[in-house]
Amino acid sequence: MTSIPFTVLLHVLAVLFLGFRILYRRLAVNTTLAWLIIIAALPIGGIVFYFLFGDHRLGRKRLKLGERIRNYYQNAYDISACDITHGQMTVSPFFEDLSRVVAHETGFHPTMGNKIRLFDEAGHVFTSLIADIDKAQQSCFLEFYIVEAKGRVVQVLEALERAAKRGVQCRFLADDVGSRIFLKSQWRKRLEEAGVEVVRSLEVGIIKSLSKRTDLRNHRKLVIIDLSIGYIGSSNLVDPVEFKKEADVGQWVDIMARLEGHIVSSLAVVFNTDFIFDKVGGDYSQETLQKFPSETPSKEFERDAVLQLIPSGPEMRTSPIYEVVVAALFGARKSITVVTPYFVPDEALVLALTNAARRGINVMLVLPKRIDSIMARHASEAVYDELLEAGVIITRYQSGLLHTKAILIDEDVSFIGTVNMDMRSFYLNLEVTLAIYDKAFNLRLRDTVNHYVARAEPLELERWKARSKLKRFKENVLRLAAPLL
Repeated sequence: MTSIPFTVLLHVLAVLFLGFRILYRRLAVNTTLAWLIIIAALPIGGIVFYFLFGDHRLGRKRLKLGERIRNYYQNAYDISACDITHGQMTVSPFFEDLSRVVAHETGFHPTMGNKIRLFDEAGHVFTSLIADIDKAQQSCFLEFYIVEAKGRVVQVLEALERAAKRGVQCRFLADDVGSRIFLKSQWRKRLEEAGVEVVRSLEVGIIKSLSKRTDLRNHRKLVIIDLSIGYIGSSNLVDPVEFKKEADVGQWVDIMARLEGHIVSSLAVVFNTDFIFDKVGGDYSQETLQKFPSETPSKEFERDAVLQLIPSGPEMRTSPIYEVVVAALFGARKSITVVTPYFVPDEALVLALTNAARRGINVMLVLPKRIDSIMARHASEAVYDELLEAGVIITRYQSGLLHTKAILIDEDVSFIGTVNMDMRSFYLNLEVTLAIYDKAFNLRLRDTVNHYVARAEPLELERWKARSKLKRFKENVLRLAAPLL
């Protein structure tokens, strides 16, 4: 009788154990199959790879207590109840119903009494942000994935330093990986000496990696000033003139929106929750919760922009932004425009886009020609044939790395924020998106997108089909990794 080597038996048992664990999680079929193949094919590396990157978890405490902390601030800031009656939203019944689904899943209702302004030039963002920080009287909260103390960012940090010295409560949340250089720099020490609380978000370490995934990042970009002014968009706290020059992709192109009104309270809920977990690990008390400003200014504006915040990530029980994006694409009736730097869709997103194009809807993707990820570029290009054949228009921006993330539907609804059209953004990173139900803003956003399109090259189907077999092979291989990117 032939004996089975102990190592083989151990591998079989590990595959069975992890296989049941993966099946029990009920992931997307393609993601499940990808992990099963990796674990079975790589006896040791696959198992290690799964424990490092396989579980969508930030720790059970964050999942359990995160909702409780958000609920506390939603109640404190009067976000937990809808202040819009039926018919007040100037959108189709479909999107009005979709906003209610978002509210049910996240607790963030659409809100009136807001003012929104779009910035599509970095210089204007810096000028406005510095001025607002210099006028701050109570609090300045910043949350960014990447912070790089170069160029005009130095002026922002100097303004924050001045604010802290005059007694303004200043808190700065920076992702531990994306902002690693900044967090080890003299600028961090300088800000802390001035009184700014600088906290590493989603701290990475060998011990922490045993209980949490280390590649789940805080990808959010938020600023909240005096609970009355907010900023949200795709831009990290970097100067595009200086940022990643060595990548040879040109200057990064982003948008940010400046907000006033009740929606800023929603931004504060997200920041407060993130800060509490990264500062005290979720071991919060009533005293901890009350250390944040609790009174929001009441201010009415001539034009009431209806806005709704959609936070997403592995701290949520569902993936609300993914569901909203797919639903919005199927709900479009006239036009769909998607602007994103990283486009690695799954089957549902491809179906939603191709189905819309076949229904006669004008569907356009505005993507950068060059990006800083070779894997993402090839995985993205693997679906171009299918999209182009269905009638989807694909244009590729030539004047730098287009980093803007925006979706426009029928000129009635738009989404801006930090979410890319890939599975990492939909499921793995902490993200935040602003749904805008305001025609005036959406027309302004359309002008910006048209500016991108004027500097983009349309991709022609016949020309694209003429690419080499080697390129097709690379695309098809890397498409297999799409669910894991």
